[in-house]
Amino acid sequence: MSMGTWIMHVIDNMSRRGKASFALVVDGCTGALSLWLSFVLIHGLIAPNAIAKFWWLLPISALLTVSVFYIGGLYRAILRFAGPKFFLSVIVLSTIVSGLLASIVLGYLHGQGGIPRRVFIIFAILLMLGTSGIRLVARWAFDKKAKSVQTPVIIYGAGSCGTQLFSAIRHGGQYFPLAFVDDDIVTQGTSIHGVRVYGTSKLEDLLVSKKINTVLLAMPSLTHNKRIEIINSLLKYHVVIKTTPTLSEIISGKASISEVHNVSVEDLMARPTVGANEELARSCVAGKSVMVTGAGGSIGSELCRQIVNRAPSVVVLYEMSESALFYIEQELQDRLRNSIKHIQIVPILGSVLDDNRLKETLVQFGVQTVFHAAAYKHVPMLESNPIEGVKNNVLGTKRVAEASGCANVESLVIISTDKAVRPTNLMGATKRLAELVVQAISEQYPRMNTCMVRFGNVLGSSGSVVPIFREQIKRGGPVTVTHKDMTRYFMTIPEASQLVMQAGAMAKNAEVFVLDMGEQVKIYDLACRMIDLSGFQILNDENPNGEIAITFTGLRPGEKMYEELAVDGRLEQTRHPKINRSVEPKSLHEKILRTVALIEKAVNEYDQLSMMQQLTAAIPEYKSSIQLKQKYPEIETPTEPQRAFSCDEGRAKID
Repeated sequence: MSMGTWIMHVIDNMSRRGKASFALVVDGCTGALSLWLSFVLIHGLIAPNAIAKFWWLLPISALLTVSVFYIGGLYRAILRFAGPKFFLSVIVLSTIVSGLLASIVLGYLHGQGGIPRRVFIIFAILLMLGTSGIRLVARWAFDKKAKSVQTPVIIYGAGSCGTQLFSAIRHGGQYFPLAFVDDDIVTQGTSIHGVRVYGTSKLEDLLVSKKINTVLLAMPSLTHNKRIEIINSLLKYHVVIKTTPTLSEIISGKASISEVHNVSVEDLMARPTVGANEELARSCVAGKSVMVTGAGGSIGSELCRQIVNRAPSVVVLYEMSESALFYIEQELQDRLRNSIKHIQIVPILGSVLDDNRLKETLVQFGVQTVFHAAAYKHVPMLESNPIEGVKNNVLGTKRVAEASGCANVESLVIISTDKAVRPTNLMGATKRLAELVVQAISEQYPRMNTCMVRFGNVLGSSGSVVPIFREQIKRGGPVTVTHKDMTRYFMTIPEASQLVMQAGAMAKNAEVFVLDMGEQVKIYDLACRMIDLSGFQILNDENPNGEIAITFTGLRPGEKMYEELAVDGRLEQTRHPKINRSVEPKSLHEKILRTVALIEKAVNEYDQLSMMQQLTAAIPEYKSSIQLKQKYPEIETPTEPQRAFSCDEGRAKID
């Protein structure tokens, strides 16, 4: 390490006060040295003799310099953010120091002679140059050091947002802007803070010539479609794309321009925002006591956030996971800490299978609206644990519906899934049977407004394909896809939750509402996009130099190649453009309740075979994994004990 590098390292690691003290010492020395050099420039080599009798002026010039600079506020400024205003202050303050020194000499040494007046003019100039020059050199050294560890980037967008982003990140941040890119011909060829603006046609050359692997997208006011178009155009360069928050987030104060984040697949797949119909969104929430089951889950927690935004009186968080309940309660309490809203947040640790706990909670807090989001949702997991899946998804939903009716709840909204339509897996079958059970129970409580809301996959939910792919890419691959042609519906969690609330306002007669999911997306295409967004290339036969491979694992037990949203495809429009009503044949409610009673008996006796027989009888279109194995012998189906074991049998097995 060189002496200069060592000095910069020491200074950089000083405290704020330490740096100010160091600058004060340097300025004092510069003041004294500037006065001495002033004599040298006038008297030449005889300067020592000329100043010998006035040597005491050197410490006075040093003291005056640091005093005036201190009073002028120079030591409060942060050097790396110093601009023209700062250096103008240096010029003014240096002039004041020279004037004060001249006043002392001319006032108290009048008649003694020996000091030409032009000394003070030269002194002022040298002091300006010295103090400013030292700071410029120091800033250059700090910038050079920072650049060695910063990521070089191109800012896409040379408008006001791009300029503000440049100012926010240029000093001491993670990124070092080397160029601007903009499609506006007027700005092309100009410079912003010394950084040139290029046309978009030059982007590829810039990425190669300057060895840049990151692009910051600074165009928050773009329309959704234009934003997607630009991101897609950048994907072919295999760079990391980061973006500023949207204009609405910046205006609302939720985020600042400098808070850049990776462009995610959620950004690409999210649809243009449809403003919430606040009349619908607030209808069964505002001013009311609301309970959310599964409050710590992906959908449940977002529902809680959306509900709190609509000013309910009470939000009851019903959750069986202690840690999940803790985190969502803390988040909501933090949100409300500085809010004028007076909302009671009530964390309840409990299972939806505990009907006494449910009834007690509903009555105690006078719950008027229930959003039931507690369910097991992972298809392979339920295939290997069928009794637990049926117990939670079917019997748990039954208990919630019955308890809500008994507690005179006004509105009950059940979260369902597209997998409930012609199910090929146990998870879908349990959700379809849960829908039928709720419809049957709702007849007993005609004053309770009940509905089911059915939608597909939500992006980024726990255990879903997006976070799994993200983790696989982070580990260097491979990314595992079951089948190249498999498709799924996708929706963001906030959009789904907001639509669920609005559907709840239209609840009646236990109808099934289907959210508009848009077009189905190929899982393989999703994997490719996520790899591109991470700045990597796909490793395959066509591109042997790629970094991340995609492997195909084959369909898992119970998986469909594609999903459906309506039993017979008949959908009716509702008051909301993104919410449809599914027209489906009604089942015999008495028969459904009798079947569920038999299923519950089988579950209690741990009789899996009987349970599956009753389930397939209730949902004729469902083919259990046992039947699937007969049709597809290559699928291995994990099995569970088909009946309960006695203690004697258990001891015999151990012996």
